[in-house]
Amino acid sequence: MAADLTEQSDEELLDSGREAIKREQWPQAAAFFAEFVRRVRARGGTVPASPLASYALCLGHGGDSRQALELCRRAVRADPRNPHVYWCLAQLHLLARSRKEAVETIERGLRAAHDNFLLLRLRRKLGVRQPTPLPFLDRKHSLNVRLGRLMRRLRGSAA
Repeated sequence: MAADLTEQSDEELLDSGREAIKREQWPQAAAFFAEFVRRVRARGGTVPASPLASYALCLGHGGDSRQALELCRRAVRADPRNPHVYWCLAQLHLLARSRKEAVETIERGLRAAHDNFLLLRLRRKLGVRQPTPLPFLDRKHSLNVRLGRLMRRLRGSAA
């Protein structure tokens, strides 16, 4: 496989890595992105944020969550407007069993790109709570519970 990777162009490596991620073939994806990162660094360049975050996600699935989180945070600092980078970081937080960090990362990503379908789908999957109808009352207060259910029912019929 190493010989195959050296013969591929940078774009082919990125495309193959993205396809492997879609199929959740983490070791193969990691190999493609590792070769891409190696090439860019060998030329003395900076690795773009999106491939770096994808590589970090592959490392996280391979069990190296510490280095993966570090690389992905570096990618966020490099490109704070890229929703893919936030999606990768949120996935890494979920792998590290930090749901709270994942939700916060998704929210930061949605501030950068409010209509990104990957972030919206991940937020919906995690089931993020909506703000209470009456914020000055406790979430469990009967008025908040009833108003929340009513508002959800109304939103459901409007959708």
